[in-house]
Amino acid sequence: MMKIEFHYTYIIIAFGFILTGHITNLVIFTLIILIHEMGHYLMALKNNFKVFKITIYPYGGITKLSYNINEKISKELEVAFGGIFFQSIFYLLVLVLYNCGYIREYIFDLYREYNFSILIFNILPIYSLDGGKILNLFLFKIFSYKLANKITVYFSLITMIIILVSNYYEFNYTMFLTLSILLDGIYRYYKNIDYLFNKFLLERYLYKIRYKKMKIIDKLDKMQRDKTHIFRVKNGYIKEEIVLNKRFSNKI
Repeated sequence: MMKIEFHYTYIIIAFGFILTGHITNLVIFTLIILIHEMGHYLMALKNNFKVFKITIYPYGGITKLSYNINEKISKELEVAFGGIFFQSIFYLLVLVLYNCGYIREYIFDLYREYNFSILIFNILPIYSLDGGKILNLFLFKIFSYKLANKITVYFSLITMIIILVSNYYEFNYTMFLTLSILLDGIYRYYKNIDYLFNKFLLERYLYKIRYKKMKIIDKLDKMQRDKTHIFRVKNGYIKEEIVLNKRFSNKI
């Protein structure tokens, strides 16, 4: 059963809001995050992905899913864009209610400010944020699985450096907590690249996954998502399943 949990960094920020009397800000801020994550949740259910939990952070949320690495990229893109889509639709609903006089100007101004801040932050090309995941998925369409993951890490680190440099004089504890969480996520992702690659190959071997698009390559490291491969060897060409069988048949 899916559950919602609040990360300790969110609790710290929430406590600060309460102590300073900004409870309305906290409610609006949290509501936007929950709406955003609900978009991911519903798109995940639509694509038959298993949802474990939603964790709320100071900058947004993370919906933890379970699905095969070799799922179609289009399905993952739907889930990745789901949060942005639902957040935007909900903003339009709030805008209509405001124009009809059901929401006070003060509340609407707060909502609009938090909505755009969270939306813009989430589309940054940093892995674990929506922007980083979307970038990662588009890179899979161009590059090999392993290389696309490495490029995503590089983009994430470069973006982090730009944020630190451009906000040097405005650096505060909220930014410190947020960037620390993101940097930890990037590091963990980088450490898992080889593990993920092996899982990517093992799924292909175990489930005999095939795609309509074909590509000729000469190394396992060049395998891509959403493509079936033909391997070029000295004596000609061999099928992907033969190469994978040689790799795993003696290990399982």
